[in-house]
Amino acid sequence: MSLYDRLNLTKTNRKLQVPIWERINLDRPSKPRCQGCRSHIQTNWRVCPYCGWLIVAKNSEVRHCVWVNISNMIIGTEDNSTILEVMADALAKVFSAFRSVNVFLTSEPPDEKEWNQNFTHVYVFVDQEPVDYLGIASFRHNKVTDRAAVRIDQVLNASYRASLNLSQLSNLIANTITHEIGHTLGLDHSQLPTDVMHDGLDHGIHSLMPPSFHAEQIILMNNAIRKHKSLPVH
Repeated sequence: MSLYDRLNLTKTNRKLQVPIWERINLDRPSKPRCQGCRSHIQTNWRVCPYCGWLIVAKNSEVRHCVWVNISNMIIGTEDNSTILEVMADALAKVFSAFRSVNVFLTSEPPDEKEWNQNFTHVYVFVDQEPVDYLGIASFRHNKVTDRAAVRIDQVLNASYRASLNLSQLSNLIANTITHEIGHTLGLDHSQLPTDVMHDGLDHGIHSLMPPSFHAEQIILMNNAIRKHKSLPVH
């Protein structure tokens, strides 16, 4: 006798006295999944504990706009077109780093009708004044602030001194911009040398990898954005 013949699914459970097709509920709704990492989540959760994705019915209502302004990033060299190509690659990495954070990242001026003046301005520029930092940002712990600046000439100088290739330069630019945006979204410095929020980006480390955040940082940024959006507009 074949296995098919021996496996009689029409037999009822001796205890329940209910056929198997009546005991299997095929109409049971599927469990909800996180849009960020596809992990199973509970319907009453506000934040995914696995990747930090903000779980809300209308994500557009709690997004915060971040404008990465590169309009004044004129290097003044023959390699200016190459630098712009590297910048485009770096911005793609920045945008990827914030894929689970409720921000609207743009390199174009924000739509005034949609955002008014309620956005963070990250100014990427070149200057002749010597400074001892790659970037700087306004910071309030676990709160959203509105401005940051990145000295692209200082990033390039660090790259030249370390003999970085274009891919490594792209990573260093991306990590620098991401680091400053992280500050504007309420993140403090990290003690972990490989962390994008480490105090003092190391070109020997942060040129080797694109920027990324861990789940706790994503949760903190999303919470800061949610609190910011719940504040009354003056």
